[in-house]
Amino acid sequence: MRTVVVQNLVLVISAVLGGCAQNHIHPPATQPATAGELKSAYTDYWFEQPAIIDVHATHFDALWNACQEVAKSHGYLIDRTDYREGLLYTQSLVSQSLFEPWRNDVADGHSLAQSSVATIRRTVRFIIHREPDGTFIAQPKVVVERYSSVERRITSAAQYHDIFSIRLLDVDREREFTGKDVPAEYWYAIGRDHTLERELAREVERRLQTVARR
Repeated sequence: MRTVVVQNLVLVISAVLGGCAQNHIHPPATQPATAGELKSAYTDYWFEQPAIIDVHATHFDALWNACQEVAKSHGYLIDRTDYREGLLYTQSLVSQSLFEPWRNDVADGHSLAQSSVATIRRTVRFIIHREPDGTFIAQPKVVVERYSSVERRITSAAQYHDIFSIRLLDVDREREFTGKDVPAEYWYAIGRDHTLERELAREVERRLQTVARR
């Protein structure tokens, strides 16, 4: 019974990922994880891309506090803040999987399926600007990263205890295959989560409206 349930769950996740990826062109599986434009594998590249949504407010403190509260309400821990520059950064958070329904750090079904079949993490940044008319705008940005590590070669049942460990032999084999020094494990950016950015912006607006009514 348990085997059938697991098989059905895998089929559902595969269908969700396949349906959402019909309009995307994927490179061959034999390419390195970061194949393509190298700078796009860094989070700063994606954080420097233009914001897709703004939240307007008349008071800086109210906007700043709302951004912090919204980030925390989604499970993100505040990492760095620069009150003078209007910058608020969270720590990177490994994203919710299908087996963690109590969490709310992803915003759509595709993201949930993606983080259920791979190790994905997200980092949130709020950037607050002062407008010429004296009002303020906050721009949420969320960068998505994927975890990658060298493959482990298990050639016998006696090596089962090595399945979660990385040996020097595995790293050397990867170096021979690619001709480059490849880290044993690393994170690389795969894009921005615009759906979550819009959700964060809507929640900040709602909190500002609640404060204004008081």
